Amino acid sequence: MKFKTLSSVALLATMTAGALVGPAAFAETESKTLTGKGTIIYKEDDSTNEITDPEKPGETIDPGEEITVNPNGGPITIDAVSNLDFGEQTIGVSPTAQTYKAAALVTKDASANDITRGHFVQWTDKRAGNDHTYEIRANLTQQFKNGTNLLNGATIAYSNGMLNSDMPVANWPTATPKNLVLTEDGGSQQVFDNTASTGAIGLGTYTAEFGQSAADVTNVRNDVSTGLAGDSVVLTVPAGLSISTGTYQADVTWSIEYTPAPVAP
Repeated sequence: MKFKTLSSVALLATMTAGALVGPAAFAETESKTLTGKGTIIYKEDDSTNEITDPEKPGETIDPGEEITVNPNGGPITIDAVSNLDFGEQTIGVSPTAQTYKAAALVTKDASANDITRGHFVQWTDKRAGNDHTYEIRANLTQQFKNGTNLLNGATIAYSNGMLNSDMPVANWPTATPKNLVLTEDGGSQQVFDNTASTGAIGLGTYTAEFGQSAADVTNVRNDVSTGLAGDSVVLTVPAGLSISTGTYQADVTWSIEYTPAPVAP
């Protein structure tokens, strides 16, 4: 019985002693830290850009010989433009000007299937920063020429332009491609105006397609049809020209014009 009594007293004494120890009797908790860093470096992309399908943005096409591709990369570029074929015509005498429609563009998709498209120009702006203002212009820099023979006064008209891109619609400029007529002495004509852009508006790759492959092709943003591919680029040759036989070729130069960002000191 003594054993049990002493044990009970000892337990009571221990509990009492513990209850008397206040919070100030314990040491404060210490914390030692070390902060690591995460780093990412951005640089402008100077590579060339893939040629996209103007009616199925995000899918590529094989340019072949029907499309002239820019071999030079850079953060802002004209990437490609389709070549115009006005066919084989017969020389005749007419009191009125003659018009010829450029055949619709026939090329291949990424699976080597033949596809029909309107003639188009593709450009990309992937510059750093928030300035993505620019305009797209076209210029008849060489009149149709065969040796020393020229189709003086001939013009090329573009119509039914449709803007397309796989960029989020929020990035799209509000403008649409303009109808335009190129003349040998008319200088460059504005095709597309993004000079009022703010922030990321205009960032990315875009195409302006003049006429589409079918009447039910619609603009992704505006959901409106424009016109057929084979009706939308027209060559007009004035009446009264003395024309020699042979192949005539012209040059249409496309440009993307912008104000370069200031050079950092």
